[in-house]
Amino acid sequence: MPHNIREIVGQAFIAVHDGRSTDDVVIDPQLNANFLTECTRLSPEISQFDANWTLLNLRKSSSLGSVTTTSRRLQHKDYQHASQIAARLLEDRFQLTVDRILCDPSRRNQFDDIALSIAPDVSIYALRKSALGLRKSRRLRPEIVKRVASWDCEIFTFDAEDLLKDLNQIPRKPGIYLFRDHTGYLYIGEAGSLRVRVAKHLDHSDRKALAHYFWQQGISQIVVELHAFDPKSEARRQSARRAYESDLIEKRNPRFNIRL
Repeated sequence: MPHNIREIVGQAFIAVHDGRSTDDVVIDPQLNANFLTECTRLSPEISQFDANWTLLNLRKSSSLGSVTTTSRRLQHKDYQHASQIAARLLEDRFQLTVDRILCDPSRRNQFDDIALSIAPDVSIYALRKSALGLRKSRRLRPEIVKRVASWDCEIFTFDAEDLLKDLNQIPRKPGIYLFRDHTGYLYIGEAGSLRVRVAKHLDHSDRKALAHYFWQQGISQIVVELHAFDPKSEARRQSARRAYESDLIEKRNPRFNIRL
């Protein structure tokens, strides 16, 4: 019987990996179920997160020895935006990296639900694989201002059509708003009052590209994310909100934001 978690995880991986990589054992639903079952058999007290997290770190530290593995190569271009949105939304809500999200079964299920709502015809494995690919290619780089801003941020997500029926759902707080659809992020902006600014966009946006898009496509597929801040925090200052906004624009590359 192994004496520590690294030995337990390494032994479980060797038993079940079927020639697949450590990443695949974490993100493939059936392989991961087999792996976690084997970990529990070897050590009933081990948590699922600890097992998955240890496996990823064994791979990173090359501690598994000379194990021959292969990794499936997929082209993620058509649905990569779904993985990006799901990873960023959970990062915003829980301050977790995508690796930690995919190692935690409950957070991973939330990731799956969000990504599948955007790309329903894509497999869970492919969406998770895409998220790891984004991280490895540094397209999920940390958003530094967001991390250091202690502004009691609350995250809200609404369908645009539902907001139009009751604009009072939008908090009268300073914050950042993000418009997205099934193709990815469309526009990111800041506001001293989220209710006033978002209502203006949904009525008739003063951003020509966004207004034209809404006129052509309608808003039935639009999702609005809100980052609402404590009005007494530094977020009451426009310069602070703009720093936060700029960081999100740089990392998420919304289609209709104009780079100066």
